[in-house]
Amino acid sequence: MKRLTYFTFIPLWILLCNICFAQNSIDSEFQIKQIDSLFEIANQDLIGNGDVLKNLIKRSKHVNYTKGEVRGLVNLGVYYMNNSMNDSANVVFEKGEKLIQKHPELEFVLSYIYNNKATILTNQDLHYQALKYFHKSHKINLKRGDKKMALIIKMNILGCHLSLGEPDKVLAYSKELLQDSIVNTQEDLKYKLYSNLAMAHFDKKEYGKAINWWSANLEKIKDSEQTGEISYILTSIADAHRSLGNYDIALENAFEAKGLLESKPELSSYAAVNALVLGKIYNSLENPNEAVVHFEDAILKNPDDPMDIAFAYKNLGAIFKRMESWEKSSLYYQKHGALVDSLYEYRNEDISKISEGKIQLLEQEYENDLLTKDNEILSYKNEKQELYIISLAIGLFSMLVVFLSVFLYKKYHKSEQQVEQLKENEKKILEHHLQSREEEFLATMISVNERLNKLSYIKKNLSSAIKYNNREELVEAEKRLERFISSTSDLTVLKDRIESQYPGITAQINTRYPELSSNDIRHCLLMKLNLSIKESAQLLSVSTHAVKMARKRLKKKMNIPEDTSLKDHLQNEIV
Repeated sequence: MKRLTYFTFIPLWILLCNICFAQNSIDSEFQIKQIDSLFEIANQDLIGNGDVLKNLIKRSKHVNYTKGEVRGLVNLGVYYMNNSMNDSANVVFEKGEKLIQKHPELEFVLSYIYNNKATILTNQDLHYQALKYFHKSHKINLKRGDKKMALIIKMNILGCHLSLGEPDKVLAYSKELLQDSIVNTQEDLKYKLYSNLAMAHFDKKEYGKAINWWSANLEKIKDSEQTGEISYILTSIADAHRSLGNYDIALENAFEAKGLLESKPELSSYAAVNALVLGKIYNSLENPNEAVVHFEDAILKNPDDPMDIAFAYKNLGAIFKRMESWEKSSLYYQKHGALVDSLYEYRNEDISKISEGKIQLLEQEYENDLLTKDNEILSYKNEKQELYIISLAIGLFSMLVVFLSVFLYKKYHKSEQQVEQLKENEKKILEHHLQSREEEFLATMISVNERLNKLSYIKKNLSSAIKYNNREELVEAEKRLERFISSTSDLTVLKDRIESQYPGITAQINTRYPELSSNDIRHCLLMKLNLSIKESAQLLSVSTHAVKMARKRLKKKMNIPEDTSLKDHLQNEIV
C-alpha cells in the first residue's frame, strides 16, 4: 500500500510542475505582446519618452525577450540623439551592438545602429569616421536585399565625400548610380543624386555642369509646394552664373528666388542665403551700395551657419574700406573679430560640456553595471528558490537537497565576495578614467587660452590703429588677423591633444634632433599617428608630392640609413 501511494505521488507532482511551467510560458507571451504594444506608443514621441523606454528595456530583459531589449536600446539611442545627448546615445548603441553579436538572427538591426552612429559623427563634422559606419550599414542592407535603403545610405556616403572636399569621388561613384534602375524609378533618390552631382561640379568649379544638374532638379519640383527648396536651387544657380561672369542671369535667378520667399518668415534661413548671394553678385559688379544692402539683410535674417554671418561682416568691412568709410569699416571688422572671439568662447564651453558629460557618462555606466549585477544575483537567487521548492515538494531526495543547499550557499557566499572585489576594481578604473579626462581637459583649456591671448593681442593692435587712424597699421593688423585665423587650424588642436595623451613627445623629438624645424616636427607627429602620405597631405592642405619631399628631407636631417624606414625609426626611437 505504501509503495502504491509512493508511485502515485510522483506523477501528481510532475503534473503540477508542468502546469506551473506552462503558466509561466503563457505569462511571458502576454508580457511580450504588452511590451510590443508599449513600444509602438513610445515610438510616437522619441523626445520625451526616455524613462518609458528604459523601463521597457528592463521588462524585456526580465522575460528574456532579446528582440524587445535590442529594439528598446535602438529607440533609447534615438531619444538621446534627439535630445543632443550624443555620448549617451553612443553608449546605448554599443550595448545594442554587443547584444546583437550574441544573437546573429538580429543582425539586421545593426544597419540602424551604424546609420545612427554615422549621423552623430556627421553632425560633429567627423566625416571620415562617419564613412566607416555608413559603409557597414550599406553592406548589411545589401546582404538583406533592401536595395533602396542601401541606396539611401549611399547618398549619405556621397554627402560625406562632399563635406571632405572630395568631389572627384562623388562623380566617380555617381556614374554607377546614374545607371541604377531603382534610382531612376525613385524620384527622391534621383533628386538627392542630382543635388550631390551639382555640388560636386560646383566644388570643382565646373559651374556649367552644376547648373545643368540643378536645373534638372528644378524641373522636377517647380510646380510643387517646396518653396524653400525651389528658392535654394534658384539661388545656387545664381551663384554658379556669378562665378561664370553671367551677372544678368545671376541677378534674374536670385531675384526670382527672393520673390518666392517674400512674406514667408518661416523660410528666413533660405532668405539669408539668397541675400548673401545677391551681396556677392553686386560686389562682383562693383556696386558697393547694393552689396551693402544685401549683406546687411543677410545678417538681419540670421542664417543657420554663423560662418555666413562672419562672411558678411568681413565683406562689409572690405567694402567700406574701399569706400574710405573708415568708421564703418572698423565697426564691421570689430564685429567680425568679436564673432571670432565668441566662437572660441563657445568652443571653450563645448569642451567643458563634453568633459563633464563624459564624467557623468562614466558614473552612469558604473551605476548601470552595478544594477545589472544586482539583477543577475537576484535572478540567480530566484532560480535557486524555485529549484528548492520543487525538490522539497517532491520529497524524494531530501538528503540530496540538503547537500545541494549547502553547496549552493557556499558558492553564493563566494560569488558575493567576487562581486565585492569586482565593485572595488571597477571603482578604481572609474577613478583612473576621471583623472585622465580631467588632465586631458586641462591641457586642452591651456591650449585654447593661449590662442585667445594671441587673438586679444591682435585685437589690441587693431584698436590702436583705428584710434590713431593709421591706415598702414590697420592693413597690417588685418593681415595678422587673417594669418592667425589660417594658422589656428585643427592641426594645432591635434598637436595639443597628442601632447596631452603622450606628454613630452615634442620635447623628446627636439632633444634628440635639435636641428628639426617646427614643420619637420609636425610631420613626425603625423607619422607617429600612422597617417598615410595622402592623409597627411589633406590635413596640411598640400600636395602628396610636397609630403614625400618633406619626409625625404626629414630622413636626411635625422641621418637615417637608406635601408631603414623613417616610420619604423620614429616608432622605435620615439616612445
